[in-house]
Amino acid sequence: MVTEIELKYLLLDNEAQATMEQVKATIELLLNNSETNFSYQQKVLTNRYFDTPKLLFRQHRIALRSRGTKFENNECFEQTIKTSGKVIAGLHQRPEYNIDIDNNQPILSLFPEAIWPEEIDVNQLQQEIVELFSTNFTRHTWLITLATGQVELAFDSGTIACKDFSQTPNIYEIELELVSGDTEALFFVTQILFSKLALRPGQSTKAARGYALFHQSQSQASMIENKLTHLKESPKKSAYNRKNEAVKQATFFTMPLSKSMSIEQALKAGIGFCLSQLQLNVDNYVAEPFLSKLGKINEILRLIRQGLWLFSPLLSDEDSKLRDELSYYIRTMHWVDNAHYIQALINKQSTYQKESAVTQKIITKLELDKKRYPCELEVLSLLHCERFNNLQLALLALLLREESLQSDNITTEQKLVDFACTELKQSFSLLTHSLLSPEGLTSKEYYFKAHSLLTRALLTQHWFSSLFIEQGSKLIKNFNMPWLDIKQGISELQSIELLKQQLEQLPEPEHKLIDWLITKNDNLLAALDQSRMKGLSMKCYWC
Repeated sequence: MVTEIELKYLLLDNEAQATMEQVKATIELLLNNSETNFSYQQKVLTNRYFDTPKLLFRQHRIALRSRGTKFENNECFEQTIKTSGKVIAGLHQRPEYNIDIDNNQPILSLFPEAIWPEEIDVNQLQQEIVELFSTNFTRHTWLITLATGQVELAFDSGTIACKDFSQTPNIYEIELELVSGDTEALFFVTQILFSKLALRPGQSTKAARGYALFHQSQSQASMIENKLTHLKESPKKSAYNRKNEAVKQATFFTMPLSKSMSIEQALKAGIGFCLSQLQLNVDNYVAEPFLSKLGKINEILRLIRQGLWLFSPLLSDEDSKLRDELSYYIRTMHWVDNAHYIQALINKQSTYQKESAVTQKIITKLELDKKRYPCELEVLSLLHCERFNNLQLALLALLLREESLQSDNITTEQKLVDFACTELKQSFSLLTHSLLSPEGLTSKEYYFKAHSLLTRALLTQHWFSSLFIEQGSKLIKNFNMPWLDIKQGISELQSIELLKQQLEQLPEPEHKLIDWLITKNDNLLAALDQSRMKGLSMKCYWC
């Protein structure tokens, strides 16, 4: 048995990016320029993945694969089982067992008995396994020797296929495996690649993507069968299901913290989870480049930065520089908020258009303004660039650091719950003070001024609310509701402000629209005041 320690990266795969031969040439140029010692191989790999019809392997987080390798004029076969491991922000660690075989049909009895759960009959299992999907790709491999260790760099290009299913997702990725030595060697080679290749960390293994394709094929087959047998099924039901799915996807995650954790463990658990969510949401944006998905990415960046602020006593000056990098990307993607406002205003289903108050002149102007924002390709380039990848790698290095992060300001005896209570109390005290003391500003001005404090307070409670879940999720939800209403109300105020700016640029005044905006603004401020009074009267759930 060996334990894989590898980093996986996906290449930006579109017509504007490099071909397979160009990627190969770029990697060799980078390695030559870095004066590393390496050897090169090219081979064709055909992999078959097996499971039972009831997906018993998947249930036990086991992947069974047979691999045929063509190298020059030779072909050999190997069977592999990978058991459950862990993935931290693109770093994959999984125990695996490899055994040579004569053909592409796996023989389960050749694996060690200890890897199987006690209730499994291996002989029975052998009779039940079937092929679910396959991966076929060309692998370019560089074995790199450094003073700090040895790294295998593999560039894979090919497809994932499922029997009787037409879709074949691309494999276009790079894997870096630590053969021997320290993870420093792994990071060194990875950073070399960042300088010239458009990459993003990969969360999903080829097996996971293959299973997703298998489930997709099953769903398609089931859909066809349902259409044949239930032609008169009401379309209302499917619309309801789509609505539920949309709600499910919009649900934000809960931080995986528990009271038994130390403060250092909470920092690492939270940052690691946020990194994984960041990378999953980048994948989601690549698949479907919607503004809402880009907004989620920016929200997670803010959450990571808030965590580094909250746990700053544990961090070195070098670690603290990560906040500056996060702030850079948050500022770079700040346009997403304004783009959301514009999209809401020009949407035919929006409140503004339903009022029939927004004229075509305004719509045209807003459409033109929307074109000022980065295009899809520019956003993709930003999410695959060297700087963004180095930021994520630095956060991963922080998580993997073995020495203690404890400081003089935080003792090992201090409880996480006490630490959380202190931070929650401080953030909400600043917020409530701001909302109680408008300092002579108009209502709109002090709501805008309080917006950053409100955001920080909500991010702080997002970090720590799971520690108080025993108080009751309903209690926490009720506490958050008025503050979330205020946040949404401020966004709507910003939409109105944006529309007013567009009105001022028209050659002729739109009196009807101006009157409507004034009424809308006043009603919104009245609703915000009600939410503010309710929020200020709520009892803290952490007290």
